[in-house]
Formats: sequence, structure tokens, C-alpha cells
Amino acid sequence: MLIVFPDADPQLKEILTEYLLNPLEQIAEIRIYEGRPKTQEEYINRVKDADGILLGWSIPNEVIEECRHLKIISFTCIGASNFIDLDFAASRGIIVTNTPGYADNAVAEHALSLMMVLAKNLKIHHENIVGGIWEQSKTSMELRGKTIGLIGLGGIGQRMAGLCNALGMNVICWTFNPNEDRARKLGVKFTSLKELLSQSDVVSLHLPYTKKTKKLLGERELLLMKQESFLINTSRAELIDTQSLAEVLALKQIAGAGIDVFDEEPIANDNPLLGLSNVILTPHMGFNTPEAGEEILKISINNLVQFFNKNIQNIVN
Repeated sequence: MLIVFPDADPQLKEILTEYLLNPLEQIAEIRIYEGRPKTQEEYINRVKDADGILLGWSIPNEVIEECRHLKIISFTCIGASNFIDLDFAASRGIIVTNTPGYADNAVAEHALSLMMVLAKNLKIHHENIVGGIWEQSKTSMELRGKTIGLIGLGGIGQRMAGLCNALGMNVICWTFNPNEDRARKLGVKFTSLKELLSQSDVVSLHLPYTKKTKKLLGERELLLMKQESFLINTSRAELIDTQSLAEVLALKQIAGAGIDVFDEEPIANDNPLLGLSNVILTPHMGFNTPEAGEEILKISINNLVQFFNKNIQNIVN
């Protein structure tokens, strides 16, 4: 049996220790290629004989078609539908799995960091000092006692709730599936989306991208937010209408935004968020910690091991 990792990121490959690989080596031959294939032909040559694929990025249907023995694709992230045609894979009897929960803490900490940078005006103060300006008159926001509105309460949202509760913030939440038992356990209060946007000092998004969540926040929703409030998005760019967000930021109709995800990545040169003074932008790296990297490999490798032991888990198609 053959397992192929056709597109291992160099950073992730460094974490791929013998300890992590050992369970898979007990049942299969493993081939690891560093970097994404440059051509479709190269991609096919890498994976055509595979029984299972450990996938770091995307795989075209044309490549899948050439994999005569392929039974499972273990995707090393959570948004598999953006990189794999799940229906096409299913039509060929190929199971696709993902890695839920691998970066819950890492992404929540990143969202918290973006909130802190905005609330404490760290960007402006740093630029002033570097530019020779000693300016102490601009105040910052004290977060204790302020309200954070979490849009979504999955693993990352739950961790974010815990961190914000520890800061003494009032945590409210909107989700498709509110549950009072969860609310009590996590120390949050469920509310409507309209109330969340109008009441929160900070709004943080923690939803997946689906048909239901596409452009969940447009101009109308963003204008419900307080003028002094901040928006954090470490989830998916598609949840927000980027042009509308840029316009409300430029007009100072909200105070600022911390963004880690973009409609086009790497970010396009004409992205309207570029050049705004009241935004903090990071290159979709909230998940990128050694601890999260090890966890993603642990889960995705275990998905393969369990599949071939006839115990399918974390299936997405």
C-alpha cells in the first residue's frame, strides 16, 4: 500500500518526525515530495499509484481521475471544500477527511493579539517612536468590562470566549445553533446578529465559509456597529463584503479592523484594505505555530491509519 504526500510545505515537513510517521509506516510505504508540483503531469506522476494521499494544498479533478487505486484523501486543514471537489471525489468512491480543532488555540490567540494591537493603538505608537515622535495623548481602550461579540462558536470561538472571559470582558455570541447549556458552560450570552453588532465593542468572526455565511456582513450590517468598535476576522474573507468594510473603515464609521484572511491570497495589489491607517493586516498565519503544525499532522496521519483499519473519522464528503 502506498501513501503519498505530494505537496509538503517545507515548514511542515520539518515537523514531520519519525515519531509522527511511525503509525503510518507500520501499514504503508510513504513517499513525501517537498513543494507543490509545477505541472499537472508532475502532479499525476507523484500520486497516480497512491492508495491514500496526505494533501497539503489542492488537487484537480484531472489528477484524481488518474489515481486508479486512490481510496482516501486526508486533507491537512479544515476547509477541504475549497481545495478538493468533494462531490467528484465521492463519485469515484474516494473518502475525504480533514483536521478539525488542530489550531483552535493558535487562531484564537492570534485573534486576541489583533484585538490587543487595535485596542492599545500599538501600531500608531510604534510608528511614532520610530519616526522620532513622543506622543502620549492618544488613549487606548481598556478591555475589561467591554463587550466582545463572537460570530460563531466552534472550537476557535469557544477558545476565544475563554480568553476574553479571562480578561473580564462581557462575551456575547451569535450562532446558527444557540444552546443554553453551552452558553452557561462557556460563560457567553446568545443574542441576535443585529443586537451583537450594535452592542459590541469588538466583533470577532469564527464561522466557516458556506453558502449561508457568504457575505454575512455587508454594508448594512457593518453600519450597525459602534463607531468606536473594532472588527476582527481570522476566519474567512468571504464572510465580509471587503469593499464595504474598506469604505466604513475609510470613513471612520468603525474604529479599526484586524484581518488575517483575504479574498485573494497572497493579497492582491488592488485590495481596498491596503493603505488604510486603521487596519492591522497579517498574511493568513493565525494557524501557523509549531504546536498547531504538529497537531495537524497528527490528526491527518491518524485519519489515514484509522481509515485503513476500517474506522473512518473526520469525513467531510
